Amino acid sequence: MQQRFAVFLLVLIVIFGLSSCNSELTTSGDSGALAIINDSLPEAYFGEAYTANIRAVRGLTPYTFELSKGELPPGLELSGGSIVGTPSGTGTFNFTITVSDAKLSKTFTDFSLVVTEPPPAELSLNVPQTEIQRTITLRADLKNVRDLQAFRALISWDSERFEFVEGSLRASRDNLALFSQLAPGALNVDLAVLGGSLSADRRMFEFELRPIEPSLLAITSKVEFLSSQNKHSYAVVTEGQSPVPEVPAPNPDETDPLINPDPTNPDAENNGGSGENP
Repeated sequence: MQQRFAVFLLVLIVIFGLSSCNSELTTSGDSGALAIINDSLPEAYFGEAYTANIRAVRGLTPYTFELSKGELPPGLELSGGSIVGTPSGTGTFNFTITVSDAKLSKTFTDFSLVVTEPPPAELSLNVPQTEIQRTITLRADLKNVRDLQAFRALISWDSERFEFVEGSLRASRDNLALFSQLAPGALNVDLAVLGGSLSADRRMFEFELRPIEPSLLAITSKVEFLSSQNKHSYAVVTEGQSPVPEVPAPNPDETDPLINPDPTNPDAENNGGSGENP
């Protein structure tokens, strides 16, 4: 009985061993023609770390990648199947990447990589484009920030149409120090990031405005950004819509040449060509 059981275990071991070997051969063997499946690369920014992968499939691993034509942007290099580094120049760079596999099969793809200056930081208050009839909350969102440490914003609006709601200014995050000064139609906000810096889009603060009467709202933000590398940048943005001023209807007695030939003299009269001497 024990002998038969031992034979049974041996058979199972052999079966599972063959199955495992077959699996390895299947997954590591040639499953089709070698190919590079991406033909474009994400945009790179001057002075910022960059990584992009060249994606090869099929063939027989391992793969070998080489720069076979053209040049990478200065500051970048091909490491394995990845383009890595920090660009030190801007422009459009064209090059060819060739990949070969363990069977010495080869294929290549032409790439074009654009390196530009980083987009400027932006403060958006999300001002609605429609008439405002009741108190509105304006939420300040930062976009395209990189290593932001602090910023100062002067926010202004028409004080004859809207008033600031006292006590409505508040920071949106716990790690922000916020200081403010208020004047009719203007809010000055100084904000600092505590214990670090920001490098992603964030909501920073919010406040409320109350319409004196239903009206459209236009807000201008003048912002100075300070990065952790002590770099300054500036932006001026106007959001929303200004009300169209009402133009009074002209007095026909002052503009009709048949009634008044001299609009600058409202007392002048037209004799209507009667031919009579004055």
